[in-house]
Amino acid sequence: MQQVHEWFLHRGLPLVLTRRVRSGSLIERSAPMVSALGAIVALTMLLANLTGGDVDVRYVLRLVVLTALLVAAPFGLHLLHRIGTTLSEAGRRTSALIVMALFVFGLPFADSGFSGIAAAEAAAFALVALLAVWLTYLGIGSIVLWAFRFAWVQLGALGNLMSRALPLLMLTVVVYFTGELWQLAARMTRQRLWETIGFLAAVALLFMVSTVRDEIRAVREDRAERHDPARLLAGTPLAPAARDDVPRTPLSVAEQINVVAVIVVSQAIQVVFFTTGLFVFFLALGIVAIPDDVAVLWSSETSCTDGEPPCPGTWFGVHVPVPQTIVHVSLFVAVLSGLYFTVSTSVDPMYRERFFDPLIADVAVSLAGRDAYLALESRH
Repeated sequence: MQQVHEWFLHRGLPLVLTRRVRSGSLIERSAPMVSALGAIVALTMLLANLTGGDVDVRYVLRLVVLTALLVAAPFGLHLLHRIGTTLSEAGRRTSALIVMALFVFGLPFADSGFSGIAAAEAAAFALVALLAVWLTYLGIGSIVLWAFRFAWVQLGALGNLMSRALPLLMLTVVVYFTGELWQLAARMTRQRLWETIGFLAAVALLFMVSTVRDEIRAVREDRAERHDPARLLAGTPLAPAARDDVPRTPLSVAEQINVVAVIVVSQAIQVVFFTTGLFVFFLALGIVAIPDDVAVLWSSETSCTDGEPPCPGTWFGVHVPVPQTIVHVSLFVAVLSGLYFTVSTSVDPMYRERFFDPLIADVAVSLAGRDAYLALESRH
């Protein structure tokens, strides 16, 4: 059954598996996610200090060592897993706990030293580590990895869609050169900007979920009537269990969420690719086409905390050689374009043919495997 379990995890359907299977080696499986998160945070802190002007050499050295350890940790854990026949399960769990402790205690004390602030940060980081363990139990890693693999394979379809989105690009370029938008961006704090982006992302997510739920319901009904389980599961570990008389039980709430999630996350990754491409384009356009004095005139900036306008830009605390207003305007216009892209692709026939139909066909295979797996479990 191990091959069957790995098959479902590889296809991003962890919630089909029993709780006993999902809870196995939970600490060891959670440690790479915690380590990767810690490496991103440590690297961001390191870059923020290096680009901030006043460089603290000891602080930088601590973060360099910590970042190197956190980056190397997942590879070390993978190596320990590969040699698991010679290393006890307790040894692998201990190694995973050491990696988590490096995240929980290493980052706060490297940042603030031995102080009350560091202790409070360590408590917050411990909650983050527990959240990572819970998400690993839910199988979020397998869902995201499967969605990313599928989105990456279908990246060519995104290129064609971006070429078809040129009219949209021309429209957003016109909006980009609107003075009122620059004034709004100059007065909008980064927190309010992220709140606005979060609201737009929630709208796009609700739209995708409502569309995908209808598609899954249609696929389930169609698969029950016309698709052949033996053909769908040919070449999979569940091929011997694929029979026409396998009962097709309704999906549980957790399974419905899982199936919807793999499709929504896969679409969301493509939207993020599209939005990121537009963000980079508008950043370059602002740098090339808009002189600093024009940016100050449009945005009506009068002062900065560290110099004369235009105010220098930051990205998660890292100083970037782009004015802050250009960063805000580019990000806002790119996210608006991403929302339009999300809605327009749902009715685009080429998008459905190149991306959505293969995605639904892949989910149909997973659903056939789910029925065969539950039939096997009921016989044991």
